Amino acid sequence: MKSIEDFEKTIGYSFKDKKLLKIALTHKSYLDENPDLISNQRYEFFGDAILDFDLTEYLFKHFPDLDEGSLTKIRSSAVNQTNLVKLGNEINIGSFMFLSKAEDSTGGRNKSSIIEDAVEALIAALYFDGGLTAVNGFVSKYIYPSIKELSENPGQKDYKTRLQEYYAKVGKKVNYMDSSTGPDHDKKFQTQVFLDKEIIGVGEGKSKKSSQQEAAKQALEKINA
Repeated sequence: MKSIEDFEKTIGYSFKDKKLLKIALTHKSYLDENPDLISNQRYEFFGDAILDFDLTEYLFKHFPDLDEGSLTKIRSSAVNQTNLVKLGNEINIGSFMFLSKAEDSTGGRNKSSIIEDAVEALIAALYFDGGLTAVNGFVSKYIYPSIKELSENPGQKDYKTRLQEYYAKVGKKVNYMDSSTGPDHDKKFQTQVFLDKEIIGVGEGKSKKSSQQEAAKQALEKINA
C-alpha cells in the first residue's frame, strides 16, 4: 500500500492533521484487525452533504439563468456514483486505502461502493482540516470541469427522469419497488422498476436513490438495445 504522503501529492493538498486523512482512507473492514481505529463511515455521511453544499453554491453563482429543476439535475449528475468512482480512480484512492486482508484479497480496492464512500469521506476530511476553501480547491480541480458539459444537457444522466419521460409519451408510467439488506449503518438497496406488472430493470446501490437510478439505467439500455 502506498503512503499517505504520496496521496497528498496526488491530490495536491497537504493535511495539517494527518489523522483526518487516515480516517477518510480507513474502510470499516480494517477495524476487524485494528479495533481501536476509526473507519470512514461517518466521514462519508458528512462529506456527501458538504459536497452537495459546495456544488449547490457553485451552480447558483455560475448559472443564474437555469431554473431549479435544471440545477438539481446537474448536481445529481455531477455527484452520482459513476462520476465519484471515476474521480476516485483518477486519484487512485483505492491504492491508498486501509482494508482488511480479506477485503483486500477479494478486490476491495476496486469496488465501486468502497471508492465512492472514500471520495465522500475525503471531502469531509478536507473540510475538517481546511474548511470550505480546501474542499473547493479539490472540487474545482476534479468536479467543476465537467459541469459545463452537464449544463448544456441537464439531466442527461438522470436515468429516472429520462425513463419517465420516455413512457409518458405513450401515456404509461413506471413504478419502483425497493428492498434493502444489511444493518442500518451499512444498508444495501435493491430496486426493481416495473412497467405494468413486468420488471424492465433492476439495480443495486448504497442508497435508494442510486439503486433506483441503476434500475432505470438498465431499463433504458434495454430500450436502446
